[in-house]
Amino acid sequence: MFKRKSRVHSNDRIDEQRLLDENTPFAITEAFRALYTKVLYLPIEDKCRKIALTSAFSGEGKTYISINLAITFAKNSEKKRVLLIDADMRKPRVARILSKYCTEAAEAGGLSEYLAGINDEPNIVATDIPNFSILFSGKESANPIGLINSKRMNELLSKCAEQFDYIIFDTPPVTVVSDSILFADKINGYIMAARADYSDINSLSDAVDAIRNVGGEVLGVVLSAVNPKKSRGAYSYKAYSNNGYYSN
Repeated sequence: MFKRKSRVHSNDRIDEQRLLDENTPFAITEAFRALYTKVLYLPIEDKCRKIALTSAFSGEGKTYISINLAITFAKNSEKKRVLLIDADMRKPRVARILSKYCTEAAEAGGLSEYLAGINDEPNIVATDIPNFSILFSGKESANPIGLINSKRMNELLSKCAEQFDYIIFDTPPVTVVSDSILFADKINGYIMAARADYSDINSLSDAVDAIRNVGGEVLGVVLSAVNPKKSRGAYSYKAYSNNGYYSN
């Protein structure tokens, strides 16, 4: 099922096509609704549910899944407030993909500026989608591990948990850097992203083990770019959990 191939390149036009909107194929929209439902019914007692998206390597679709899952939560959870945090302070992508859809510019700063004490308050940006807000990564940091482990990070998450019902984190690949696993004690669990004809099953297994070795919980795997018809440019999603297959 998983084979390592060359990295999939992207551009702004392709990025926009991968975001959920009224033109998204029904099967993809339904796949994200199924994923949303599965996360919704997880046995999590926290009032604010905190879920991180990660992967073994870059290019496996975690950022798109993070964004689209957050959008799906905002659109399907009535009066529930959703925050997407770009926690990849090494190679952030959320701002490039989503900044033009927001009511404020991402250049005003983000997670790294707040954690470093440059900004007194986190620059949480409201989007045009009701109940959906974003905390961009901000400028790339030379010390993301120190920022993630900081007291200000814990204070930020406590503050956000009072304001939002769901927090979705886009985090760096597990086998590339250790940033992602530092969230293990701050969140309810991880969803792994994998890409058909690109991801490697052994690397995915290593990433899962790395998370579990620090006490983190892996909630399931989302497999993207599943294309039964093999037609160029088509994208779909399959999701798997600890209990097996549940959507396509």
